[in-house]
Amino acid sequence: MQQVRLELDSNVRRGSHGTALLGGSPFRLVRLSAAGSGVLDQWLAGSVAPTKPGEVALHEQLIKSGLVHPVPSVGVELPSVAFVVPVFDDQLGLDRVLAALRRDFPHERIVVVDDASPNANRLADIVADHAADLIRHDVNRGPAAARNTGWRRVEDKPAVSSIRPEVIVFVDADVMPLAGALPALLRHFADPAVAAAAPRVPAEPGVGPIAAYESHDSPLDLGADPALVFPGTRISYVPSAALAVRASILEENYGFDEEMRFGEDVDLIWRLTDDQHMVRYAPEAVCHHRNRGSLVSFAKQRFSYGSSAAVLARHHRSKVAPLQMPVAVLGSTLGALFGGTKIRAAAALGTLVAGERLRHKIVDKVDNPVTEAARLTAMSHGYALQGLSTAATRTWAPLLLASRRSRRWLLLALVLPALIDWFRRRPANDAVTHIALRGLDHGAYSAGVWVGVLRNLSPAALLPKVQLPTRQHDQG
Repeated sequence: MQQVRLELDSNVRRGSHGTALLGGSPFRLVRLSAAGSGVLDQWLAGSVAPTKPGEVALHEQLIKSGLVHPVPSVGVELPSVAFVVPVFDDQLGLDRVLAALRRDFPHERIVVVDDASPNANRLADIVADHAADLIRHDVNRGPAAARNTGWRRVEDKPAVSSIRPEVIVFVDADVMPLAGALPALLRHFADPAVAAAAPRVPAEPGVGPIAAYESHDSPLDLGADPALVFPGTRISYVPSAALAVRASILEENYGFDEEMRFGEDVDLIWRLTDDQHMVRYAPEAVCHHRNRGSLVSFAKQRFSYGSSAAVLARHHRSKVAPLQMPVAVLGSTLGALFGGTKIRAAAALGTLVAGERLRHKIVDKVDNPVTEAARLTAMSHGYALQGLSTAATRTWAPLLLASRRSRRWLLLALVLPALIDWFRRRPANDAVTHIALRGLDHGAYSAGVWVGVLRNLSPAALLPKVQLPTRQHDQG
């Protein structure tokens, strides 16, 4: 019988009796029966897979809620796989990534799609050196089209000596998979419910101010904690710089949107989750991404990412909202920041009432309900402050430049979080350089957002999403 081990999500707390789980993303309270709690203990210790209907249902529900994450066994059989590498005029990167793929997968099929590079002959030589297949676009069509060309070639014309692959792995030419990273990623497909999985993509170690900044603030690095990917949660998307997708899912019309030059990966992931397909973020698999070489290319990258927001909003509406927050937390936070004496007093009272309601809800579920309620209340308002400052600097900045007072708030929203981040992480850059690069990062992204909004004649990408209260249900 297959062994299975689960691990609690990094923000989940469990009372001493083990019958209540607080956490997940989005945050929830799940109550377990004594029997359900005992079964969870076994799974956390690495017991056998569930077989009874009730246990199977509990197992699936805990995973789908993001409260726990499966830890694939090293001995699990890997699915058959093929690789697609889109490239445009990147000889060094292509040579490195193909060597890395051949290191871990010496005999699997690799399809390189040259998106009309000017030096096609040299790229062709590199592809031949690594025994990969080459397809060339006559005109540059963008990364989405290149990836689609690659996986469709794999499906339409499978290699003579190999079976049709179960999983297609997309790896960009400027990505370097570490040894064993992609096998670790592919182990997640032992679960037939997993439609796609992505590794962690931190910036490649380097020297200079940009490398020092990217080591902690790369937009592709989603952190060290595993997660179920879902819009509006801690990990709401994963980049296609390195992404594994079931071939059968791609065949169900889940290819990349070729009209999108940027944001096509977010669009794909959200279409998958809309249709209840499971997408996992697996940070134990690490693939480095090459840093931008200059401030201009650094800013262009951020601008390009921001420019996709308007198109994403057209297809996915409020999922791309720059701020997503419960109405009560937003109201009390805004009242405390910008209200007069009476409004601030009302905001404080509302926060106390919300904390008391939370304490009452968890009073018999955790060891110290007063402390836990205070912690959760403070944490939610801390996230609110962080969300407001990020939305202000990355999206709403042009609006806040209109008056002297709002400009002061904008400067504070940029400098204070950046300074706190610098003290906490102590990057190689000095504080002034760190703040300046944060300003360039967020400013370029905001400019891209507004250019996209004007091109599409739609303000949807600028609008916040206010979440109404929801009820939580008991499980197990």
